[in-house]
Amino acid sequence: MWGDEAASVMSAERPWDSLWAMAANVDAVHALYYAFLHVWIDLFGASAFSVRLPSALAIGVTVAGVYTLCRSLAGARVAIVASIACTLLPRVDYMAAEARSAAFTAAFATWLTVLLVHLVRHPGLRARWWVLYGGLLVVSVHLFLYSALMVVVHLLCLLVLRAPRALRRRWLISTLIAGAACLPFAIIASRQRGQIAFLAHRDATTPDAVLVTQWFGSLPIAIAAWTAVLLAIVWVIWQRRSRRFDAEVAGPRALTLISLAWLLVPTVLLLLANAVAGPLYTARYLSFSAPAAGILIAVVICLVLPRPAAIVAGCLVVVLAVPVAVSQRTDNAKFGSDWAQVSAYVGEHGKPGDGVVFDESVRASRKPRLALRLYPDGFRDTADLGLVRSYETTDHLWDVVAPLGERPHVLDGRTRVWVVARSADGTSPDEQTLLSAGFHHTTTFQLSRDVIKLYTKVS
Repeated sequence: MWGDEAASVMSAERPWDSLWAMAANVDAVHALYYAFLHVWIDLFGASAFSVRLPSALAIGVTVAGVYTLCRSLAGARVAIVASIACTLLPRVDYMAAEARSAAFTAAFATWLTVLLVHLVRHPGLRARWWVLYGGLLVVSVHLFLYSALMVVVHLLCLLVLRAPRALRRRWLISTLIAGAACLPFAIIASRQRGQIAFLAHRDATTPDAVLVTQWFGSLPIAIAAWTAVLLAIVWVIWQRRSRRFDAEVAGPRALTLISLAWLLVPTVLLLLANAVAGPLYTARYLSFSAPAAGILIAVVICLVLPRPAAIVAGCLVVVLAVPVAVSQRTDNAKFGSDWAQVSAYVGEHGKPGDGVVFDESVRASRKPRLALRLYPDGFRDTADLGLVRSYETTDHLWDVVAPLGERPHVLDGRTRVWVVARSADGTSPDEQTLLSAGFHHTTTFQLSRDVIKLYTKVS
């Protein structure tokens, strides 16, 4: 697991009063997901498999929604191919194996779209269906604030589907009520905007981030997928110019236009907002649009390309997706995170009474100390020498710590101290304190990102 997953697990493991106190101060945008995960962990534990399983299930729900949407507008063949393409997309695959809310936002975006199409095609449904639509929209926004961008997509859906004025009025009323219900949450989230201020120091809106990283994960897949998007646009334009509005074409054409809006409109709006009032953008924030890319790929394979080319294209999608899927399942796939291995090594070589200190010089989400919080088994026999106050007793995400130089008493009686650092040069303040206290560096073990060192002292 990596830093964002650490935020999820640590927030969810807090007592309820601590969780609400933290949400009032930071990360309110994820509070609903943390609350869900809190209940889940109480039931099933906090192992990596356990906390990621809900995301995997949510992606299953997402793909089921993709199938339902495509089946209703374009038939079973497009629905099956879209489901497969969606499952193979690197961003979707990534969401399925991460303890964050992204998979849930994708599921809500998909099923809200399914419900809207159903309401347009069955205008005589009772008001409770619109209540359901508004309720799901509220939950979706509380899971992730940027899900509100789907409102603009759905407005375009109504135009594409030529919804009658009465039905557009119902949608507007339902959406406005949902917006009013979300307003307090939006105000709280805006007050905590400083927590993403770090994005201002990153070049987050590069062409590579927007066109490749955001949904596709690798340049070959991005080229193939964007080619499919362009072909889908050309096909829609050709259908319009040829004035083919018969029933056989109307549904697939509507599906294509809805998917184009779903894929492109949130990105354009967020990039504009980022330019005007940023920083607001990072590639992961628009993961809920990824299913639309799978749908467009399916439309091109099933409806645009001739059969021999469609077979080749389908095989190409699979061939390009497999290496990325494999790379996402290596030990250090999550941004090089090696905390499970840190815990395993210390647990195997540690002795009762050992102390441990962690490098605090890197940003919070990459600090080696998170190995102790995510994989505590390896540290059961060690004392956390830098800990001043546990995170769960604060209204912040992380532990309150201090360097050994400010806590020399914690070394009294210690003969072995583990140092988990990001560098092997031995120049950190804690290591200098250990050397001054008579400890000697005896062992170094290099992992993919972190370095484990053992300092010993003659008793």
